[in-house]
Amino acid sequence: MSFRNPLAGGVSRALLALAGAIAAVGAQSWPTATACFAALSALTLVQARAAERRERRYLSESRSDPLTGVGNYRKLHERLLSATAEDVQRFALLTLDVDRFKEINEVHGHLEGDRLLQEVGRVLVENVRGSDVVARQGGDEFSVLMPEADADGAALLARRIEEALASIEAADHKPVRASIGVAMFPQDGSTPDDLLEKADVELRRTKERRRGVTAGA
Repeated sequence: MSFRNPLAGGVSRALLALAGAIAAVGAQSWPTATACFAALSALTLVQARAAERRERRYLSESRSDPLTGVGNYRKLHERLLSATAEDVQRFALLTLDVDRFKEINEVHGHLEGDRLLQEVGRVLVENVRGSDVVARQGGDEFSVLMPEADADGAALLARRIEEALASIEAADHKPVRASIGVAMFPQDGSTPDDLLEKADVELRRTKERRRGVTAGA
């Protein structure tokens, strides 16, 4: 997918207007040309700054999930690519999905499902470190990238997230639970896809263990 730079169009149009205006007053007196040049230079600067603001907003929005405000899959993948390409010793990747989310969505409606996802995003942001990256991969799946974290640190964060989510009530007044999987770099994979797959495998194992416990209870 290619992305057009929103800055280029505005600046180019302003520069063309500037060139045309200078040519138009070329036969007139120099003070007139100078005044025209100054006015159009100011206009060019204003347009360039406006285009830069639009570009920054565009780049920010293209890496953010509009529903929850956390990062999206694109941001997560870019950070994973950067982390795996750098000479770092370790980092952790957590993935999670919300238990019973499909049921809640179907029984209580998409508005309740959206509210629940927003709450999950808030809990994640409030419980991670400032250097961590929170992203929603899609649906009810979220990830946390933890730079310079070991397995113990990742496990501690997973427990903290589970406890914080349990304080949220779904529409059926039951506490929210999430299944979490953890992958460690470099031992669990050297590429973003390897790490995401490993974390997803661990997430599914968590779900299966819980189902086994529930069935045996």
